[in-house]
Amino acid sequence: MEAHRRGLEHLRRGEYAEAMTAYAAAIQQSPDDAGGYIDLSVACNRTGQFAVALRACELALAIAPGHPLALVNQGMAWKGLRLLEEAKRSFLAAGEHPMARFNLGHTLLLEDDLGRGLPLCEYRRPLLGTGSGLAGEPWNGDARPEATLLVVPEQGLGDFILQSRWFTPLADRFARVVVHTPEPLARLVAGLDPRLEVTTTLSGAHWELWAPIMSLPLLMGVRALEDVPVEPWIRVEGGEPAAERQRLRVGLNWAGNPTYAYDTVRSTSLDTFAPLFAIPDVDWVSLHRGAREAEATTFGLPQPLRDAADFLDTARVLAGLDLVISTETAVPNLSAAMGVQTCVMSAPDVDWRWSGWYRGVTVCAQGEAGDWSVPVAEAAAIVRARATDRLARAAA
Repeated sequence: MEAHRRGLEHLRRGEYAEAMTAYAAAIQQSPDDAGGYIDLSVACNRTGQFAVALRACELALAIAPGHPLALVNQGMAWKGLRLLEEAKRSFLAAGEHPMARFNLGHTLLLEDDLGRGLPLCEYRRPLLGTGSGLAGEPWNGDARPEATLLVVPEQGLGDFILQSRWFTPLADRFARVVVHTPEPLARLVAGLDPRLEVTTTLSGAHWELWAPIMSLPLLMGVRALEDVPVEPWIRVEGGEPAAERQRLRVGLNWAGNPTYAYDTVRSTSLDTFAPLFAIPDVDWVSLHRGAREAEATTFGLPQPLRDAADFLDTARVLAGLDLVISTETAVPNLSAAMGVQTCVMSAPDVDWRWSGWYRGVTVCAQGEAGDWSVPVAEAAAIVRARATDRLARAAA
């Protein structure tokens, strides 16, 4: 059907308003087709319209009871509303569908149930084709001190930073560890442990075993949050020591990759955070790179990352900050991994990565998708307290 096809094209391009209009037309033409309601729920979930997504899934399930994709999207909508018991029921009702099992795993991680959640997250492998075509055997977690392990990248740069905490423990377990690293992270990863062999291409590389980077916690024997090492593991030199400054220096990042499926609810414009600039005795700097860089110029923010070549340069800037305030991008993963105090400006469905996987992270979450007033107010209170404390210590 033409309207449904247009909706899929708009969805693929991230044109969610146009996709929803097309799906509405498709539903009007074929009200008994569950597919139109299911795809409408996808667009609604990606834009934070969770109540509408739930209604679309209800209508889809009335037409096609037990439809796994309708149940998956229903679960995603419940999760977006932070109703985790309802989300789990929907995912469980979808049975063995890989998307349901994977999302059930993520929901369990939100409850710090790593013993059940991490194994379920392995259902992403067939969905994403992780490790497809690689030589050698997938590592099963056994000790192999004579072997070479290849660490396979997947998903985003933030996740790579998140799981890079395991690289040194892996180097203790294998004769060689080859880390296939995205180019922007290569110099940073090379400085984590001299035993690591960092490569940005598999051409000429040799290994016997391989492991996807997001599987490392499970393979390393993590079964509870207490098993996750949270001592900062990325250390770089850079910036003026905080003790030598009277004023607080805070880095701000307000947007991420615009091609990310859920960027609509996880990114914003800089004017959303403008009330923070009224706080006295604070030096603000921009940590944003990308399509919205010009907004920093509009507000007169210094842009120390403008000439940064990669994340090692970024880390050197972060090392000179007292606090990082950022939406959910690679930046707060890096600052938290370095031990820099970090305030994550989150979507309503707070991600599991900020729940105990880093030390020194405060989450300021939207109450409703698109409403940044609560997280901005919470971040402002944090900054005021830190600025007052800094001045008091300087005067002592």
